[in-house]
Amino acid sequence: MPPTLTAAIEFNPTPEEASGLQEKFGLSYHVPFAAKAAHEIGLAGKRVLEVGGSLPPEFVRECLGAAQWTAVEELGYWRVVNQVERDTTAVLSQPYVKHLAEATAADVGGMDYLLLDGAIEDAPPTLDGQFDAAFSIACFEHVSRLPKALSAIHRLLKPGGKLFTLFSPIWSAHDGHHLPAITDASGRTFYFGKNNPIPPWGHLLAGPSAMYQHLLGVTDAKAAEEIVYYVYHAPHISRLFTEDYKRYFDLSPFQAVTCLPAFRIQMPPEMQAQLERLHPDKKHFSNNGVLGILQK
Repeated sequence: MPPTLTAAIEFNPTPEEASGLQEKFGLSYHVPFAAKAAHEIGLAGKRVLEVGGSLPPEFVRECLGAAQWTAVEELGYWRVVNQVERDTTAVLSQPYVKHLAEATAADVGGMDYLLLDGAIEDAPPTLDGQFDAAFSIACFEHVSRLPKALSAIHRLLKPGGKLFTLFSPIWSAHDGHHLPAITDASGRTFYFGKNNPIPPWGHLLAGPSAMYQHLLGVTDAKAAEEIVYYVYHAPHISRLFTEDYKRYFDLSPFQAVTCLPAFRIQMPPEMQAQLERLHPDKKHFSNNGVLGILQK
C-alpha cells in the first residue's frame, strides 16, 4: 500500500496501488477518477467541495491530501432508487453532519471532513467563496437543474477555483437510461448493467408507450410499467445529451477549460444514422460520458 500522502503530493497511484485502495476502501471507479482530478486541477492542500458523492473520510485523509473536504450528497436521490433497489441502505444511513441548507463557513473551517445532506443547487450563501476546488464524479447525469447547480458551485468556489467533473452514463449513451435493479413476478432482476431488457440506445429509439409494448414481450405488465417509469419519468436521471452539457457549461458563469466526450465505444454506422434522424440536432452517441473542467 502507498504511504500516507502529504499536502504537497498529489494523488498518483500505480495500477497496483489503485487496485489495493479499491479493495481497502470498497471503491471502484472512484480511485482512478480521483487520481485524474488530482492531476488535472490539484486536490492536495486545498479546500475541496465534493458534489453528489461522499468519498470515505479515511481515503480522503490518507490519500488525497486535501486540507479540508466537504461532501454534499442528496439523500432524496437514494430514496427514489431505494424504492426498487435494496442495497442502498448503507448510503441512506451515513452519519451526515447536518443538512446543506444549515451549513456555515464555520462548519467548513472547523472540520477536516464534512458530510452534508442536500442538493448542491440549494447551497446557502453562507458557503460562498469557501472552496479552492470542486470535485464531482458520477453525478451530473443525475442533475436535472444543471444551470442552477453550476451557478451554485461557482458561488462556492474562490476566484480561480476549478471544477472537475467526470460522469456517465449520460442519456445519449447506449445505456443512458440508467435502469435501476427491478425484479419481476418470476424473480428475474433487470438492471442496466446486467440482464438489461432494453437494447443499446433503445431508450432513444422508442418513446414510453413503444418501450412498454416491447417490454411486455420480455416481462410482466407490472415490471414493464416500473421500467418505463424509471427510464422515462423518474427524477433520478437528467436525460441530457452530450450537446446539452456542453451548451450548459458554455452558458454557465464558469470559463469552460475542457468539455470532452469520455468512454467512447464502437457503434454501428446505421445506428448513428438512425439516431441522427430521430435527434437531428445531436451527433454524439458513442461516448458513455463527459469530462468537464471549468474555472471561475
